Amino acid sequence: MADNDSILPNGIYEFHWTYTNEDRNTSDYFIYDTVKITNGKLEHLNIPCHRALLGKYRKNLKYKTTKDKKKFSVKGIINVWKDTDNSKINILFDKNNIKNSDIEKYKLQSSSQYGKYKAEKIVLKIVKTQEHKGDNFICNSEVVKFKSYSPKSAKEMLGGLKKIKTQEVYGDLYYPKTDKKKVPLIITIHPSMGFVPAHHFKFFNNLDIAVLDVQTFKSRGIDKQWEYIVSEEAATIDAYAALDKISKDPRIDKKRIAVMGFSYGAMAVINTHQKFFIDIIKPKNKFMAHIAYYPLCYLYKNIETAKAPLYIFIGKEDRLTPYEYCEDYSQKVKEGGGTVVLKVFPGATHRFEWENLKNPIYISTFNEHKKEFISKKLDPSYPRYNIGEDVPDVTAPNGWSYFSLQDEEFRKKLFKECCNVKSLLEYNKNAATESKLIIKKIFNVN
Repeated sequence: MADNDSILPNGIYEFHWTYTNEDRNTSDYFIYDTVKITNGKLEHLNIPCHRALLGKYRKNLKYKTTKDKKKFSVKGIINVWKDTDNSKINILFDKNNIKNSDIEKYKLQSSSQYGKYKAEKIVLKIVKTQEHKGDNFICNSEVVKFKSYSPKSAKEMLGGLKKIKTQEVYGDLYYPKTDKKKVPLIITIHPSMGFVPAHHFKFFNNLDIAVLDVQTFKSRGIDKQWEYIVSEEAATIDAYAALDKISKDPRIDKKRIAVMGFSYGAMAVINTHQKFFIDIIKPKNKFMAHIAYYPLCYLYKNIETAKAPLYIFIGKEDRLTPYEYCEDYSQKVKEGGGTVVLKVFPGATHRFEWENLKNPIYISTFNEHKKEFISKKLDPSYPRYNIGEDVPDVTAPNGWSYFSLQDEEFRKKLFKECCNVKSLLEYNKNAATESKLIIKKIFNVN
């Protein structure tokens, strides 16, 4: 009888979060969490990621039901879009003040002022549901800090890292709900957009694989970039610094750690596979596999790599990072005695695995390589270089780093020769699915 009189009887609920700004007359719906209520106590079944409201920015919230079970409150700190202020909220649901309080028939809704911002509010709507149909991913990460470096180019690394300025970097560790004493881990390196889509974290969570999402850009004060402010060499060092740090965590099986990157991050992943960088960085640990989603593969004279395999996933219709360059690179890796698995997916474009791109879009920020430019670079008569040579050519080893150091006039001239300013981005289910199956085989999980 007491449970029937409760504002939130035992059951499963959706907690919908919305942000409103009365001055701007705007309302932004974020996400909903799935929770289980048992005798007034709350258990989170799912906290999805949202770039405006990550789980870790509301992890200190206190959910409380009064003894008579007629009042339910949510108090604590929420930071929308990662505001630096600790913005307090105090949301109260009072059955005595709710006209239609039967949660079986109606939705409960209440709001709170968002911190010190008088016109801004956080709105919480509670909806009763019959079952939890989604995944059990909790987007609530631990912060892992480690020391890295910020070189501008591979040439700057030739004398070792001692003369390069140190940099504190952090990553977000997503650890799965599991009874296992040790789990495998994937280190992720984001693309130029500055973030990895959350569906990758859920994918690994469901496989009982932890994720350490390295924040290469945010650690250095930027959100995104198109021409390099932060070089791919910096991201390369970040990856190994993160590896050595997380290998000390007793919950992680350090023999089963891989690295995976996307576009800019994929170029860094290819670097992690190369002896040039390994010999300079001198990591104490090794990656079991290196996974590169649609990298720009540079054209090398010679290349030596680690013994662990490199996997390259790329679309045949991707002209931002043409597969022809990766065919060339894969051949060079094999000639040097390394192991590489190149998968070119028919019909796939750049970002083919991004689930939120199921409706194709054209953007003009990126630059597609022209057919004649690709043919010119792949011609046997075109000069080739090794890592560390200072060549401002986007197809030379680590070329984007050197290219980004040139003046604007030089960059514009090369862009005109190189590229068309347009790009199609589209989710490709077949390519996304096949690449995930390969990753499952890498980790030997179902």
